[in-house]
This record gives sequence, structure tokens and C-alpha cells, in this order.
Amino acid sequence: MLTIGLVVMVIFLFLRKLWATITHGIACACRLLGAFGAMYLFGYSLDNLSLMALTIAVGFVIDDAIVMIENIVRHIEQGESRPRRR
Repeated sequence: MLTIGLVVMVIFLFLRKLWATITHGIACACRLLGAFGAMYLFGYSLDNLSLMALTIAVGFVIDDAIVMIENIVRHIEQGESRPRRR
């Protein structure tokens, strides 16, 4: 719960977009629940190494998502409403 709260706070501080904060908060919670569910199904225990790996994985995913949303917002602010075809 602490991780989800920190992720939501950081996303809101950097992007200042409510919709991005809500979607990433929900996605982060679903990812963590899925990871814990998979660990339970495979019989893995929750030790310090597993917690560190989950923290780093969530950080990578959130970082990539923030970069993607920043680019989307930048394109919208520049007046582009549709994706360009190459």
C-alpha cells in the first residue's frame, strides 16, 4: 500500500494530471496484485530479494509510463490530435 501511495504521489507531482495519476494508481495496484498472485501460485515466499525485485520492476514500469504520458501531453499541447502515419 505504501508503494502504491508513493507512486501515485510522484506521478501527480511530476505530471500534474489527474487522469494520469488515477490510471497509473489503478495499474500499479493491479500489477502488484498480479505479481503476488503469481508468487503464491508458484509457491514462492516473500523475502527481501523478492520485495526488492518487485520494487525495481514497478519503478521501471512507472518510469516508462511517465515518459510515454509526457510525450503524449507534449504532442497534444503542440496541437497534434491524431497520430502521424509514417
